[in-house]
Amino acid sequence: MDLTKLKVKRKQFIPVSRMLEHMTQDLDFELLAGFQGVERPVFSWDVNRPGLALSGYLDYFANDRVQVLGNTEIHFMERMRPAELANRLNNMFSFEIPAFVLSRNLMPQTMLLDMCNRYGVPVLRSTMSTDEVISRIILYLTQEFSPETVLHGTAVDVYGVGCLVVGKPGIGKSETALELVERGHRLVADDMVELKRRRADYLYAQTNRTVKHCMEIRGLGIIDVRALYGVGRVRNFKRIGLVAELEEWDDKAAYDRTGLQEHYVDIIGVRIPYMRIPVRPGRNVAIIIEVAALNQRLKEMGVHTARDLNEDIMRNNRGQAG
Repeated sequence: MDLTKLKVKRKQFIPVSRMLEHMTQDLDFELLAGFQGVERPVFSWDVNRPGLALSGYLDYFANDRVQVLGNTEIHFMERMRPAELANRLNNMFSFEIPAFVLSRNLMPQTMLLDMCNRYGVPVLRSTMSTDEVISRIILYLTQEFSPETVLHGTAVDVYGVGCLVVGKPGIGKSETALELVERGHRLVADDMVELKRRRADYLYAQTNRTVKHCMEIRGLGIIDVRALYGVGRVRNFKRIGLVAELEEWDDKAAYDRTGLQEHYVDIIGVRIPYMRIPVRPGRNVAIIIEVAALNQRLKEMGVHTARDLNEDIMRNNRGQAG
């Protein structure tokens, strides 16, 4: 299975209404003006504090970003003469601005609210500090604009390690995940795994909103893991730390028997540890994945069993030769 050729999607923009829908509870948003412009697009995950724009310098004005107004900007506007403020605001509104966000429950000049109503630019207000508003908006928008894809596979949280199990249809991915759930681990997603990159080196799997925590077991049908086992056996997202590809046993294939070599796979630009697990009757794949997850945790802690054993053998051989 070629995981490097997955179809990757990335949002070009999100409407302000989506921010309102998903962040109102988090930031206690209140919509003060520009109600008719809530579908305006936001094109960037970053934000801008328009202090320089209010002072009249509009070169390099990051107008495609959410504009955050804190104490500095509000007090600066209050000290300006009305005619000067109107001129500065008119110059700013000649650009397409997605929205203004006020922190600390501040109230802007009436002139700004009137212009936002006229041009249809939403004005949101939060009770939180400016730094908190900026950090939460950036975190949310970063996730919204992250590259994402959908993969046919299964994601399970095994001993705190997010394991992505892939392979051809019918190889036993769902049955393996079901046994892992039986052994106390937590299902993230089955069949349709949504993958999203966060930052440059984190890959997260999340539950598909339609499929949720349902699984298809051949010969049995659709089961709901959450209903059968309880909420303690499921979770909605998990960072992926290991990819296990199941494949039919091939007597002619060369499988890793020492673990000295590290193997990785690139998924949406993130390098993830990778292993191939040959499947045949009599092999308990669930236990193998459990051990692989624990071994991966050891490696992250600096313990590499195969290399340590190899070094011990080499030292003993040198000692005997001497």
